[in-house]
Amino acid sequence: MRAAALRRGLQRPDRVTALLERGIAGTKADGTALAAAAEEYAKTHPKIKLTVNGKEVTVPEGSSILTACQAAGTYVPTLCTHPRLPTTPGTCRICMVDTGPGHLQPACATPAWDGMKVQTATDRVQENIRGVLSLMKANHPADCMNCDASGRCEFQDLISRYNVKDVLPKLRAYSHEWDAEVEADYDHYHDSSSTALTLDLEKCIKCGRCVTMCNQVQQMNVLGMINRSRHVHPGVLIEDALDTSKCIECGQCSSVCPTGAIVEHSEWRRVVDALENKTKVMVIQTAPSVRVSIGEELGLAPGTVETGQMVSAQRALGFDYVFDANFSADLTIMEEGTELLQRLAAHWQREEVHSHHPASAIARAAAASSLNGAADTNVVMAAPAGAEAAAAGEHAHGEGHGHAPGPLPMFTSCCPAWINLVEKSYPELIPHLSSCKSPQMMMGALVKHYWAGKMGLKPEDVCLVGVMPCTAKKHETERAEFRSAGGAYDCDMVITTREFGHILRYKKIPMASLAPSEFDNPLGQGTGAAVLFGATGGVMEAALRTAYELSTGEPLPGLELGAVRGTKGIKEAAVKLPVNPTTVKAGTAGKEIRVAVASGIGNARHLLQRMQAGEVHYDFVEVMACPGGCIGGGGQPKTHDPEAVLKRMGAIYQIDKDAPLRRSHENESIQRIYADFFGQPGGELAHKLLHTHYTDHSVDTQPTARDLLEGSGGVSERAAATAAGARRYKRIAMVGDPEKRK
Repeated sequence: MRAAALRRGLQRPDRVTALLERGIAGTKADGTALAAAAEEYAKTHPKIKLTVNGKEVTVPEGSSILTACQAAGTYVPTLCTHPRLPTTPGTCRICMVDTGPGHLQPACATPAWDGMKVQTATDRVQENIRGVLSLMKANHPADCMNCDASGRCEFQDLISRYNVKDVLPKLRAYSHEWDAEVEADYDHYHDSSSTALTLDLEKCIKCGRCVTMCNQVQQMNVLGMINRSRHVHPGVLIEDALDTSKCIECGQCSSVCPTGAIVEHSEWRRVVDALENKTKVMVIQTAPSVRVSIGEELGLAPGTVETGQMVSAQRALGFDYVFDANFSADLTIMEEGTELLQRLAAHWQREEVHSHHPASAIARAAAASSLNGAADTNVVMAAPAGAEAAAAGEHAHGEGHGHAPGPLPMFTSCCPAWINLVEKSYPELIPHLSSCKSPQMMMGALVKHYWAGKMGLKPEDVCLVGVMPCTAKKHETERAEFRSAGGAYDCDMVITTREFGHILRYKKIPMASLAPSEFDNPLGQGTGAAVLFGATGGVMEAALRTAYELSTGEPLPGLELGAVRGTKGIKEAAVKLPVNPTTVKAGTAGKEIRVAVASGIGNARHLLQRMQAGEVHYDFVEVMACPGGCIGGGGQPKTHDPEAVLKRMGAIYQIDKDAPLRRSHENESIQRIYADFFGQPGGELAHKLLHTHYTDHSVDTQPTARDLLEGSGGVSERAAATAAGARRYKRIAMVGDPEKRK
């Protein structure tokens, strides 16, 4: 494996050193780990010397020529390599460099050697760059003015940078054979069946980034290269459309696509129409991670925090009310914390029953879920309804909302891509999912069914727009359970961070130069815990801050839970409840809560395998589908900065550190909405508006290539059900479908 990596130039041994030198580590733990890795690497990997355009550089052995060129400060264009991908296929051939008389080699896929002499500015190298770009341009549709990637397209940038003219004729214009091929295989080239992503593979340059991301990083194996030779292009391997595949709509493929071949399902024009027509009251909510990334989309450094300017820009666009999803994130913690405590209490009660402890301990454990003795709040976490019945293994109805505690471990439910994975591929985990809606949909329920009434408005009079880091959030709003009886949406439209930036550029709003302003209340106040939702481990940390204090009567020791911070793919921690009067009375003294955090769906799948094999056991598990969490979401700004996610993460942690309130239950607006409207967390009204349910969709979707290879999980039965027409979604006509044109 190492020899193959060296041969293809896949190792980037300078990455650790660069991280340390630039001081970008998001946490102290990250910095310590990187320092140890750098020291170990320095011992085991010798250095080599080579010259790039006459300049001598030293790089670790095994580095690619491209890495050496970058170390020399020399620019080498490339379209297939990407710092977020573990391998580079070397397919684009734009990065060819001169390594000797008559030798052009791809810089991204060729390892450097000691004494090598590299030239990047020779006539032959420049001719190769323009020649390859000319061939690509001849195969590329000339519709940049209507393309959502325009202005953020790497291919477009290179065409402009090297001033590539229309030297070669457009194949689409001059080749009837080309038209026939595209017409015959139209569904594979154009796919708008998903409400989250759109594929237009006529714009594809066949770099393979999307396939690498889907298969090697996310390990979903939905996308693959189809056909052979010049007919090859990426596509859905098993089905003919994303909507019936196992795609979870995380959008990571779109985040590395260098063109407009894979983009988020565009809604920015609909938002502009609604703002300009003003037929409804326009309301906007913004996710926690957007505030540390929108500046980057507008040309500022990664991790730049522009919260106040962002709010002012949203008002300048014409939004009537600007709310903060941090508020609904705090609300999520109150509901999810309640649910976790109820599940833990029921589990510990069953353990006591099985251990022949007195039945009176059940009542004591139920009391552990209340806020007795917790400071600075009136909110009470609901005791588990029907605790005795749950402990006895019966169907519990309870005296309150009538919802029995679910089983352990409990999984978070904030990430819609993760929910898609469970429903499509792991339906047996549905009972383990928290029933809480995501912060986006909690805000939708609040705006349409609480705030609108207080303002004297009907739900249909309000248009709520979400600015999210995630493409799967677009699909989330389409779920039937998030619509009213009349079919109205709780959240009407969702735009990604990239689309938000597109609107600001289109409207010529100079966000960075605007005077900062505040979110509108009552749905605009948030805590530091809410901001943490933007980074992997943040939901876990925020939940433990509140759940620990509400169950023990004292704050969590060390408010910043370092064990669940950072970019590591799988993190574990254990929190032990103290022995004090509150826990002794509840019978929970000394109990331990085991937690885990998975970042990136590939890591989540590995964690699930270990859990199913009985190798590890947890009580609470957070899963975020995108590497790094929402700060690395599929709708975030595209970047080639390998430390961008760490910079955004550092900004998230700094906002939390500077926040006057750092625990969700300390949010005064949250306390007020429970006192005036919901009653208590986990109550009947809270369950009606803030909780949801999930559906087994494993039989509605086709298996992935890996499913077929492994032959597991009832693949043949699911495939047969799909073939019989029992599918999840109604098929949407393709954009420009030939059948619709006739």
